[in-house]
Amino acid sequence: MYNPPEGYFATANNHLTPGDYPHMDAIGYEWSDPYRWARAAEVLGSGRLHSMTDMMALQTDYLSIPARTMVPMLRHVGPSPDPGTERARELLLAWDFVLDPGSVAAGIYAAFEGRVRANVRSAIVPAAQRSVLGGMAMTKVIGHLTAPGGEFGDDPIAGRDAVLLRSLEEAVAALREKLGPDMDGWQYGQPAYKHATIFHPLSRAAPPEIAARLTVGPLPRGGNSYTLNNTGGGDNQTSGASFRLIVDTGDWDRAVGSNTPGQSGDPDSPFYDNLFELWANDRFFPVFYSRERVESVAAERWVLTPR
Repeated sequence: MYNPPEGYFATANNHLTPGDYPHMDAIGYEWSDPYRWARAAEVLGSGRLHSMTDMMALQTDYLSIPARTMVPMLRHVGPSPDPGTERARELLLAWDFVLDPGSVAAGIYAAFEGRVRANVRSAIVPAAQRSVLGGMAMTKVIGHLTAPGGEFGDDPIAGRDAVLLRSLEEAVAALREKLGPDMDGWQYGQPAYKHATIFHPLSRAAPPEIAARLTVGPLPRGGNSYTLNNTGGGDNQTSGASFRLIVDTGDWDRAVGSNTPGQSGDPDSPFYDNLFELWANDRFFPVFYSRERVESVAAERWVLTPR
């Protein structure tokens, strides 16, 4: 891209290669779903100016476009005969589609999304082929849900709605077993659900007291693999952004960043895990550029002298 007319360019591992690109065999053939890119383009293309604070919010954005697409479909599939499922449905319909770590609705949605993906895959992929095929892309899942066909039976809309309701019932049952019967305790971000624990490569081999010093976490997290702030699809975040840098090129000393867990590999150093809490809470620290500002916050100075 050169001077794009939109005034910005966004990418989030999605497919951006033009169809007439002459070297298609030089790149991959598998791409991430486009939802993270779409959210970035949605915010950047809003037509307003963006501040450094806006860029920090964008980098840590937890709005789920798949949730914004699927949850309204639940409006016409109830009420559920199970009171817990019906309460979960009502919470989702009143939700803002943000996978915030403190949100109960986000916790319900994450479990619901997983069951929807599994149940739609079962409806689409013949049983004999399921063992050799991986997961179904979310774009495909949502495509089948928004335009249901014969894969959902003789009455596609009723069949689709039944899959959605069954998926929500299964999600509620799974959360009861996982987090207990009190729905108020089903908030998304918690050690028993979405969290970040960073294990050292030696953590599982070291004695318990040393492993405890090497391991960092857990702390609650939000988001998932479809939010702009990509925190992966599992309960423990093992992928996604660790290091970020946001730069004001008009004043380089205003740059901010995030990293985790710290800048030192020595577990006895105060800098081994001092950045973890900031990162887990989606906060940033200054990244100074000029020598004067760097030296103003220097904690240690190392002098390397040749023999």
